[in-house]
Amino acid sequence: MGIGDEREKDAREKAIDDWLPITSSRNEKWWYSAFHNVTAMVGVSVLSLPYAMAGLGWGPGVVILVLSWIITLYTMANGGDE
Repeated sequence: MGIGDEREKDAREKAIDDWLPITSSRNEKWWYSAFHNVTAMVGVSVLSLPYAMAGLGWGPGVVILVLSWIITLYTMANGGDE
């Protein structure tokens, strides 16, 4: 790779960075993301839980609720790692 190739790559990356709303100057902490995930899940759950429990009943409703909690906990613990 020559100097011209590196400059072209840098120019492409700069163009992408200028277009994207996300920049390399981000300095958020991990708990911002965790808080956002929790509030997103809680917001949807609070609105849909009465309807889901009425449709499923107590037994299957509690099972699905615990299953969704396990999936959410697993996802947050792994942070999206493959």
